[in-house]
Amino acid sequence: MINPHPNITDPAEPADPNDPTDPTDLLSKLDQSLFTRRHAVIYGTLLAGHFLDGFVINLTGVVLPGVVKTFHISTQQAGFLSSALFLGMLVGAAVAGLVSDRLGRKFPLAVCLLVFAAFSLLAAFSWDYSSLVTARICQGVGLGAEIAVVLPYITEFVPSRHRAPLVTTATAAWLIGLPVAALVGTAVVPSLTWRAMFVIGTVPVVVSVVMMATLPESVRYLLRTGRHEAARKVVGGLAVASPAGSAPVSPAGSTAVSAERTAPVAPAVSTPTPEPDIHQKSAGSVRKLLDASRLRYTVSLWFMEICAGAFLYGLSTWLPSILEKKGVSVVGSFTYTAIITASGVVGAIIAGHIVNRVGRRTTIGFSFLLSGVLCLGWGSVSSTTAVLVLGSLATFFGSGFAGSTLFVYASELYPTINRATGLGWAAAFQKVGGLIIPTVIGWVIAVHSSNFLFFVLFAVISVLAGISGLVATFETRGRTIEQISAELSRQARVSRSPVPEFGTAYEKEQAGEG
Repeated sequence: MINPHPNITDPAEPADPNDPTDPTDLLSKLDQSLFTRRHAVIYGTLLAGHFLDGFVINLTGVVLPGVVKTFHISTQQAGFLSSALFLGMLVGAAVAGLVSDRLGRKFPLAVCLLVFAAFSLLAAFSWDYSSLVTARICQGVGLGAEIAVVLPYITEFVPSRHRAPLVTTATAAWLIGLPVAALVGTAVVPSLTWRAMFVIGTVPVVVSVVMMATLPESVRYLLRTGRHEAARKVVGGLAVASPAGSAPVSPAGSTAVSAERTAPVAPAVSTPTPEPDIHQKSAGSVRKLLDASRLRYTVSLWFMEICAGAFLYGLSTWLPSILEKKGVSVVGSFTYTAIITASGVVGAIIAGHIVNRVGRRTTIGFSFLLSGVLCLGWGSVSSTTAVLVLGSLATFFGSGFAGSTLFVYASELYPTINRATGLGWAAAFQKVGGLIIPTVIGWVIAVHSSNFLFFVLFAVISVLAGISGLVATFETRGRTIEQISAELSRQARVSRSPVPEFGTAYEKEQAGEG
């Protein structure tokens, strides 16, 4: 009998079904486990770090008015200060994925937090504009790297049925960093100046230490590198089988609706088959992201991430200033920004439960399109109520629904050997959007353009992303991450298969040749 997974077991020596380190059995236990207290501790630690990542990133909009006055910089220089952070994040996200696919998830993740905390302290004591820009670039490396590592980690250790809700909730924790930064800024900046915000940004050091002390290594990474016994110990301390005949319980305590049960593409209880390359020692590469099985989807994902980054970071950086131009006070502009961006957090949390029912493609595509339409309405109103309502709705669908689902999708699209690299490069392209749009908006403001043009830019960006989402997104709903890899590989093989010279029997029959 031919062994379907020659990389897993020697064909001459069939795997012992009672082997406690068998990869298929370990992955099955991991994917079909209840959400245990141990899961909750690990997930809570990851959420804390990811929230602080979002908080530190979004300090720019809060400190920018004070920085402009302290260092007497121009509007263009202010725009470059914001873009400098995303330059560092782009590098960090792209490199961290490659590093994590070689060294695992735990250690690189803890180091990421140490890096952006250390350079937050340097930013707090910056002595001129150039030193602040340098500190933010270096800080950006750690911030971008954290995003590239934490989401693959979550994807690889949580039970399959909870994957989408927990990834989008992590994105919500990251998004809530913006309104929290704005609210903290209203309390801290007027009395302690903008420098105090960067001092607060050193808190991630504590979370980094906790990560090193408590987090296990990713089971899928351990299996890929041949450390089966270590993987068995992690699964043994983490996974608890669901009682026979009972529905698994979600982390929130309610009965979860399994994506695998609601989707037509894969049964909920199917045993996860180890990825064919699970034991390859070579780490992921950018070239593998663009192979025949994923080229179309990767290019579309990168484009959507550019648009999502432009939307998210453009708003977080310049919205307080745009509101000030409309006559809102500094404190009021921070408060309005906090309310508007908080709606994205709500959207991300809700999206995690919606996406398992309607799918990734529909959620991403239509959410971006709706956000674009709402941006046009947002820019055309002037009353406080209308600005808050339309701004909140645009962010709810743009950053909340679409943006968070993009990260679910990116964390599912690639195999374990390439997952952190894939998500890292997706996050890097998001930073490309963050790198470009703040500078563009700075130029727009500098030439005294209409405020409406600010909102038109975001409308166009959202609509283009929505079209890309509907046209070129691979639907991953209802599949384990191993099944996704297998299906993409199958599609690639089919597309490369030669067309039979005389057609199939069915084609002959239809042509009257049978």
